[in-house]
Amino acid sequence: MTSSSTVRLVVSVQAHGFEEKPREGHLATGLLAEPGVVLVPAATDGIAEATEGIDLLVLPLPLGEGGRVERLVAERVTFCLLPGGQGRRFATIRMANDSRHEPTVGEFTESRLEEALKEHDADLWAALESLGAVEPGSRDAVTPELLGRVPEVEAAQRRPEFEEPEDGIVPGDPCDLLPTCRKGTA
Repeated sequence: MTSSSTVRLVVSVQAHGFEEKPREGHLATGLLAEPGVVLVPAATDGIAEATEGIDLLVLPLPLGEGGRVERLVAERVTFCLLPGGQGRRFATIRMANDSRHEPTVGEFTESRLEEALKEHDADLWAALESLGAVEPGSRDAVTPELLGRVPEVEAAQRRPEFEEPEDGIVPGDPCDLLPTCRKGTA
């Protein structure tokens, strides 16, 4: 198994209402396929049963070291059966807002995907890894330990950084600090 330290971003698909207990709300692991779309290569029944809503916890790894954790809301969930997968399915989840992070699913062709799915008994995770479209280890990167750290990291991210000059006065023109101020007389 590959260490999650090689994985740079994963998504925890969460049942709505588990902001303080993300370990308990985790339904499946996903990947950011586009800024507004999460791919869930192995869609669980829990996703379909989450009638109160789905939150998407975008987790840059290593957690708390630079990238911001995002909580985004699912707007539309689409399920699709995998060909030859004996009932296996994947899902795409359209988010209400785009993530600020870069997508982590690389491009591939339909024919190469079909071939990889056959080689890996319709295991979409394995097929995507073999195509080099996802980082190895992504499937196992969301762990109970990782999710247990999320509330602490989110709390730290909510604390703003304050700037105050030594004498309490910012040198220069006030227009430099006011985003709606245009310099000049007209």
